[in-house]
Amino acid sequence: MQKIYLVPIDGSINCAKAIDFAVDLALQTGSAIKLLNVQPKVHTQYAHAKIGTKKLESYKLEESAQILEEGCKHVKERVKVISKVRNGLPAQEICKEAADNDIRGIILAPRKRKKTIGSVTFKVLQLTDTPVIILPG
Repeated sequence: MQKIYLVPIDGSINCAKAIDFAVDLALQTGSAIKLLNVQPKVHTQYAHAKIGTKKLESYKLEESAQILEEGCKHVKERVKVISKVRNGLPAQEICKEAADNDIRGIILAPRKRKKTIGSVTFKVLQLTDTPVIILPG
């Protein structure tokens, strides 16, 4: 079975850096990459009442599809790429995805330019046994 590097993406500018790094690493090691987008669960009654659960879920699916499509375009078919959407808390879902699959490593890029360790990255480091590569902002 082919080894896979997990690259969580959220549509931020730094995601392109993480994808490029993952592609280079995958080419060197004969691995594939998995692009993961985690959509948070909306817990407010107000949002569900005013907008509607179906509309919220539809919006989240569209958002994920767009983010993953852009990520796949960035790969430009240089390596095998798998895309996946999960719903929940980002750090927990990233770690679950890594634990549930044959993931060789997690490649994270900060959401904000000047931040190296954000809250999601910090939590992933606490929760996972999978090797993590953190790229500078």
